[in-house]
Amino acid sequence: MVKGLVLALERYRLRRYDAIAMTKAAACPISYETVDHNASRVTCILTIVALAAISAMAVLWPGLGTIALILAAALTLDYAIRAWTRYPSPMQSLARGFARAFGIPEKRSDAAPKRFACRIGFFFALGTVALLPVAPRIAVMVAGALLFFNVLDGVFDFCVGCWMYSTFLLPRGTDA
Repeated sequence: MVKGLVLALERYRLRRYDAIAMTKAAACPISYETVDHNASRVTCILTIVALAAISAMAVLWPGLGTIALILAAALTLDYAIRAWTRYPSPMQSLARGFARAFGIPEKRSDAAPKRFACRIGFFFALGTVALLPVAPRIAVMVAGALLFFNVLDGVFDFCVGCWMYSTFLLPRGTDA
């Protein structure tokens, strides 16, 4: 009986793997990795809160400029972890915890477009960190652009970096 159960589970796993592989191959021929789309949107919402805090501290309360710089550097590091490693960043871990706590269902999507979007976001965050000590108002404008893109993704479910990836980079990587 145990052997029959093991064989049935193995057949299910293989069928499930084939279905997932077929879906992934049809969606993104470059990468077969997936991420939780809904947790990614929660990450965007947490990023919105961080960027709003950075902007408020930099412009409204100039005495908190050092704290804004530290928060912007932490956000840049978080983007770097998301963009160039396979490990979850602190903000991703926090978002995944929030998603589970609020009962948001897991929805898988391709990781490559999200990773590309994170790389673009990293450079916006790096620009914010670089400009904050010398030109805080310009840094807030750069942070505002990043905040706008995170609002589009987190609230309206439109990832501009993902759209750029599938419009400009994906056709180059396919043979069609």
